[in-house]
Amino acid sequence: MPLLDGTVEALPARGLTRETADKFGYKVGTFNGHKAHIATYCDAAGRPVAQKIRWKEDGKKQFTWVGDPKAATLYGQNLWRDAGKMVVVTEGELDALAVSQVQNNKWPVVSIPNGAGGAAKDLAKQVAWLERFEKIVLCFDMDEPGRQAVEACTKLFTPGKVYDARLPLKDACDMVKAHRSAELVDALWGSKQMRPDGIKTVADLRAKALEPTKWGLPWPWRTLTERTYGIQRHYLYSWGAGVGSGKTTTQKQLMLTAMRPDLLEPHDGLVDHLGQPLVIPAPRKVGTILFEENPAKTLRSLAGMVIGKRLNKPDVQYTEAELNEAIDSLDGLFFPLDMFGAKDWDTVKANVLYLILAEGVLDIFIDPLTALVANAEDERRALDEIMAELSGIVEAHGATIHLVSHLTTPQGTAHEEGGRVLEKHFTGSRAIARWSHAMIGLERNKQDPDAPTVVRGLKDREFGEAVGPLLGLTFDRITGRMVECPIEDGNPFRDETQNSDLCPPSAPMRQIEGSV
Repeated sequence: MPLLDGTVEALPARGLTRETADKFGYKVGTFNGHKAHIATYCDAAGRPVAQKIRWKEDGKKQFTWVGDPKAATLYGQNLWRDAGKMVVVTEGELDALAVSQVQNNKWPVVSIPNGAGGAAKDLAKQVAWLERFEKIVLCFDMDEPGRQAVEACTKLFTPGKVYDARLPLKDACDMVKAHRSAELVDALWGSKQMRPDGIKTVADLRAKALEPTKWGLPWPWRTLTERTYGIQRHYLYSWGAGVGSGKTTTQKQLMLTAMRPDLLEPHDGLVDHLGQPLVIPAPRKVGTILFEENPAKTLRSLAGMVIGKRLNKPDVQYTEAELNEAIDSLDGLFFPLDMFGAKDWDTVKANVLYLILAEGVLDIFIDPLTALVANAEDERRALDEIMAELSGIVEAHGATIHLVSHLTTPQGTAHEEGGRVLEKHFTGSRAIARWSHAMIGLERNKQDPDAPTVVRGLKDREFGEAVGPLLGLTFDRITGRMVECPIEDGNPFRDETQNSDLCPPSAPMRQIEGSV
């Protein structure tokens, strides 16, 4: 249905002037024979793409959309510059007009399109734009859904940037109708800064402290799950490896088994504190931000791993039907962002938050992390800020983010020839080591086609045990997957005591009751 036309006029029942309606292009027209209000939404380029239509029928309020609301930004976003001192976000279009009017239509104000229930999802799409303002004031309704929406939306933004405008009446529009505009202005400029609660009591923490420690999510390989107690939530994993050491395949297998846990290697024998076996989770959504690979190539590669064929080789035989079936099995689970060549952290951060809050994606992969600071004047400082923000994101939202880092050239044996990976080899190592919950290195001499990849734990914040050589992986040339293998004969650092100047001896393998 095409966009509707109407006329701009004052809305006396709402206390809104024609000048204010004209500022926002808010019109009155006809829809299905009924007098209707028309709020026009624009896309990022400022082009009208959708309209929310409101009318009354048999005494009941009705609304619908015309156009493409998925392409729309926030209501009124097209009217303002892309930065400033303060922006106000309201829960409805008429509330936005009311707030704008009491400030002489000169201060930025926008509205969410889908009410309190969709507030976090709607704002997550526009985090990058909103973050450019020094102060973000949420002027939501004073009812319970509005209060809950303020709490949910505060987590989207830099701590301390969000403010909550408390009103004596239900919403901004009611304030204007009641001729209390001065109080509305005071509530906006005197809004309360939102900060996470920091002080807790024993009573607050008791229930959580009584919860037993549980296994994390399974890795693709049983031994790694055993050594680390699984993939943890609220965690940043940083991976480093030389070229050709298997990090790309390893990351893709992590993505694959999150979406397709039926492809996990067996995890028999791993039990919890009650002797119950490790539970294999349901399929999980995966988000990828890969700066050096096109999303279509990633999807094809993952589909090849599903059917057990290396589709990057021209001589591998397969049918279109089996490829389509493999792709279908990932539909609704795979969320790649087309960031090829882009290096803007603000955009990446906004997309990460959107994936988490709007799509429910809790397993996210960023490769390589160092692409985000390639053009920074001070790479180390920029990386420290990015790592700190990523750490805050996983902590606040219970996500798991895997980061891949380039390595600096070591003294002695090159990483590509099996050289030892150390924390200090990670580009921007101080920032990565400071904020990562776990650091993992992959070591392999690619000059030896039969040499395994040694998975080395470099940091294990939670348990402190998963350090040193953890397991071996070998590349299956048929399926394109990494398969667990022994490392006793292939690990050049199996006698850690001879390398005590580099790293203390690794912790012995834990014996878990019932393990095989």
